[in-house]
Amino acid sequence: MGMNLTQVDGDEVFGYTKAGFNGGPYVKVMLDKKQRFSLTMELLYSQKGAAKRYPVSSEQKRAYGDTLLFDLGNEKENMRYFYRLRTDYLEIPLLVHYDDPRSKISVGIGLSWARLVRVNELQYDFRKLALDTVINNLKGSRQLNTTVNSGRYYKNDWSIIADVKIPIYKGLKFNFRFQYSLVPFGQPREFFNRFGKSVGTRKPYHNTLTFRIIYSFNEKYTENHNFDRDGKRIGPRWIRDPEAMKW
Repeated sequence: MGMNLTQVDGDEVFGYTKAGFNGGPYVKVMLDKKQRFSLTMELLYSQKGAAKRYPVSSEQKRAYGDTLLFDLGNEKENMRYFYRLRTDYLEIPLLVHYDDPRSKISVGIGLSWARLVRVNELQYDFRKLALDTVINNLKGSRQLNTTVNSGRYYKNDWSIIADVKIPIYKGLKFNFRFQYSLVPFGQPREFFNRFGKSVGTRKPYHNTLTFRIIYSFNEKYTENHNFDRDGKRIGPRWIRDPEAMKW
């Protein structure tokens, strides 16, 4: 269980500024008798997207579909806009890991398929605060016309994963993961400058950093008695016991 820090490449909103939940069960199968290689399949609930407060100018650039192309050169109107995209997925990653026999650090690579189950897209324009409050009582907010079935974001997302697991204590581990969409997860977007001229079309890709604490229930551990000449233990104190685990 842990969290995602995400951004979307292709929406002109930069930075890993959107935090979301990431967690779920997994199963692990050892691929060799020395238990250095393993195959892992997970079932996760994963929240991705983008969020940003940023400076704008009175000649704010806009993009088709209410995504903003902003101007960093003007800070007088700072914090005037806020944009947030949240996409929730049921995700099934499949990874192959290698466990280093000395450090017991595990590194892996794999692919993931995710199914979109929820979308929420919101934009605030605080310069329109008074008008929106009077008319819609929205306090400057606007819920964009985005749903799972709207077609703006695709229902399936395919991505590649690089994964590292660091042992903490026996089956308890810290997990860091980088994940990137292999194909666009939504429709291309066309951006315009303040004169209404198109400045290009971009496709959206999820760019995700994941930090988790995980625990393996079925792994058996024994105390590590491997020491160097100076009496310093080689690797962590507790190591997986291949003899106590069925292969």
